Parts: sequence; C-alpha cells; structure tokens
Amino acid sequence: MRSHRKYMNKKTLLILFFAFFQNFILYSQLKNDTNWENQAQIFIKKFYDKDFEYCYSQFDESVKKSFSLDLFKQAYSQLEFGSGPMVSIGKTKLVEQKGYFITGTEVKHKKNELIIEITYGKNGKIFGFFFKPPKSKSNDNYKAPTYVKKSNFQSDSITFGEKYKLDGILTYPKTGNTFPLIILVHGSGPNDLDETIGPNKPFKDIAEGLSSNGIAVFRYNKRTLKYGEELSKYDSLTLEDETIQDAIFAFNKLSNHQKIDKSQIYILGHSLGGFAIPQIAKSTSTAAGYIILAGSNQPLEQKILEQYEYISNLKNNQGITKEILAVIKQQVERVSKNNFDLNTPKDSLPFGASPLYWKYLNDYKPLEEIKKIQNKILVLQGERDYQVTVAEFNNWKSALSNNTKASFILYPELNHLFMEGEGKGKATPEEYSKPSNVSEKVINDILQWVKSN
Repeated sequence: MRSHRKYMNKKTLLILFFAFFQNFILYSQLKNDTNWENQAQIFIKKFYDKDFEYCYSQFDESVKKSFSLDLFKQAYSQLEFGSGPMVSIGKTKLVEQKGYFITGTEVKHKKNELIIEITYGKNGKIFGFFFKPPKSKSNDNYKAPTYVKKSNFQSDSITFGEKYKLDGILTYPKTGNTFPLIILVHGSGPNDLDETIGPNKPFKDIAEGLSSNGIAVFRYNKRTLKYGEELSKYDSLTLEDETIQDAIFAFNKLSNHQKIDKSQIYILGHSLGGFAIPQIAKSTSTAAGYIILAGSNQPLEQKILEQYEYISNLKNNQGITKEILAVIKQQVERVSKNNFDLNTPKDSLPFGASPLYWKYLNDYKPLEEIKKIQNKILVLQGERDYQVTVAEFNNWKSALSNNTKASFILYPELNHLFMEGEGKGKATPEEYSKPSNVSEKVINDILQWVKSN
C-alpha cells in the first residue's frame, strides 16, 4: 500500500503528507500591501540553498505540529532525487483565495519543470507547501495503451455524494442497453480520478480498457483531493472519511443509473482501496463481487516502515538517512504498541496523522473481515511490487481459503501499478516516473472474471 496523492508520485511520501495533513487556520489581518511574491521568492531561494532552518521557521506553528524539521529536509532530498538539480527559478504569480495568499512559482530542474505553490496566511506564515506540475505539461508524457479503443465507448460526467460532492466519469460501451459496472477505489493520498502518478494513469487505463470491451467503469476524484484544505482542519478524519464513505455513495448512485445492470456491480480497490474492501463490503452486500489490486492487509504503520527501509537501502535512497529512519521507527513503534491516546501530538505519529486516524486503523482487521464476504472476490498482485508484497497476497489466499468464489492471480513481471518495469527483482520508485500502462493481461483477466459470472 503505497502510502501515497501527486506530481512527485507515490514514492514521495512526505510531499503527499504536506498535501493531505496540513492545517489551515485564519489569523488576524496583516497589512494588505505585503509583497507575497517577494516572500515566496526568498523562501524558495533559501530552500534550494538548503537553509532548512530558515524555511522551517516560516511555517505556522499549527503546521509544524504535523511534521518535523528532519522530514522537511527529506522533502528536498526527494525532490532532487526525482527532478534533478534546480536550474532556474522563474516568475511568481499570486492568487488571493478565502483570506489566503497563494503563490505559484515556476522552477526548472534538470529532469523536469514544476510549480512550487505556497499558501500564506494573513499572519505572514506558511500554511501550505506543494510541488505541482505545470498545467500545460501534466499530461505530456501519457499515451493511451493500444488496447483502448476510443470508438467503442462513451463517457458521462457524474456528481455524487452528500456533504462532500465529488466529480466522476462513467465510461460505458456505445452499443447495448445495460452493462456490468466496476467502481474504482483509489490508494492513499489525494488522488485524482485517473490515480495519476507522474506520467502514468492506471485508473484511466483500466477504465478505458474495460469499457472498450463491454464493461462500464466509474472513477472519481478522491475526497481528499477536492476538500483536502477543509478536511485538514479536523482531527476526526479516519479511513471512513478518506475512502470508505465515498465508495459506498458511488455504489448507491450508480445502482440507479439507466445504463447499469444492478445485478452486476463490482467494486475494485487498489492499494489502500484494496485494504478497505472488507469494510466497504459491509455496506454494499448486494454487489456482485470485489476486486483487490495490490491490497495491503498488514498494519499501515508497518508498511510505512517497510517501504522506508527498502528505499533507504537502494543506491538512490531519496535522502532517507539513518536519522530520518530512526524518527520513523519511533513513530511506528508508538502506533504498533498502541502507546498513544487521543491527546498524543500528531507530530509524534506517522505522517502527522491524527491519533483518531491511527486508532481506527489499529481496530480494523482486514484479514478477519474478508472472511465474512460471501460474494465473488478476485485478488491480483504484481510480484515485483515493493509496496505491497507477495506475502500479503498469500495472506489474502489463506484468509479466503474457505471461499470457493475467490480467485487469485500473481503477475511475475508487474509492479504496484500493474505495469512492467525494468529488471527481474523488486521494483524501485523511479519506475513510477517512466511512462507506461497497465498490462493488457490484467485488463483481460478482469474482463474474463466479470463475464464468467
């Protein structure tokens, strides 16, 4: 389970952590003539000069509670690892929004270009810090796979949800009356509806690949993408709010769509979405079945540590030093031993997530809950996946040993995104920055499984 929303992709754990868990609080007015563009330029220059102490001091105290100086330093290391050395800092643009001052600065690196977005409060302190791709270049390297036949399907935009309305796309065949439907549920982080990771769009591949061959697919922007700023104000957010509720809302919404066969609705969860499938199933018992793609079933905090340790031992270790690893180990141990309560500071827990978030996960046992599902289940796993391992695939098999409707497929050559990479051993994070597509084998196996029902 990756841990992890987007330009820098899933490997960039800390960057996505900023995007998800930062706090936004209004403060008293400053002078309206503050030169926010100049402040942003100074901050960015200091950042690239590695004056991390200065940069860290510019964050509001409420934000600093969510991450340490050591983790902030790692953000620089990960950025340099993924993008190469900085070449030039361009102009800064300013937008005022709901009492905040948001600057966007173009920065050119050896490998790519990006926008550094900084959100200032009226007290002059920083409340948000993001790395984003230039809008005109965000899709430059994506190419649709050959198995997608655009002439075979059409798409509708659909809005759903209750308090937090979300936007999604339903793709379905051009010919026919009603169709089987698969609802796609993202991994962790503020994912868009394509589950975009660098130049790759695994959910777009899956949706259009299946809809080219008779299956309707619904995918949507995640709640934490659209409402991340608002949700970050609350310490009550759990996996229910992040993932589960919206999957259920989507199921209920699409159950009444005129193009959907109500008896043939399936829910597919990738990574964290797969982890959540047993819980989603409790409220979608009329679903025809469930698909788990690289779904973790081990404690999330242990997965975080496992991934950090793996990456730290690579030649390109993304700047994960022994000191950073020691901090992560302390945070993980605190959660694993349940040595925290609802008053524990967030900065002492993994990713600065709230104590309630970790309490929920400590109580959730997916390998026990999956045994209660009587529907069809398909579990797919890439053998080269370093984020969710074959050991966890085998855990699903053991837990579902009494379910005669459960099927399992292991792909020796595929990574966490179900794409082929380089080499025969475990994948590395840099694979995610190279354009690729979900393997056609995966598309065909899902098609065969749905149509065999």
